[in-house]
Amino acid sequence: MKKILLLALFTACTLSSLGQDVLPQWVQTPPPASDTYYYRVSQGTGLTEETANKKAFAMAVLESALAIGVPLNLQQLEQLEGDSLLVEANRYVKIPINKVCQHTVELTTRRGYRTYILCQVAKDVRVIPNFKSFNCLSNKEE
Repeated sequence: MKKILLLALFTACTLSSLGQDVLPQWVQTPPPASDTYYYRVSQGTGLTEETANKKAFAMAVLESALAIGVPLNLQQLEQLEGDSLLVEANRYVKIPINKVCQHTVELTTRRGYRTYILCQVAKDVRVIPNFKSFNCLSNKEE
């Protein structure tokens, strides 16, 4: 009887931890780009969900800025509030970026959280695209 209880408990724990590792499809396969913007998946970790969320968005902005050759300070980016549609990289460059999906998981090997975000990023920083809405569950634009 003890063996059956232990096996049942082990199975329940294993199944619950397996469910936490399932990531949305957009994390593994971002949607295709449009004529005016592309999709970027970024991630960040932190001791709290809020910190992980801020770091993930800051990484999306940092990676987008580096892609166009604009150096940024990651610590300053982590102070950004909200999910801005126009992020000021410096006084000359503003990056059109739109956060559309977010998925946060609790870390199992250490304390904290990891947040994945999906952003729409303008291909040309001089033009703010007409971002379409994105359904995070069906992995499609609407």
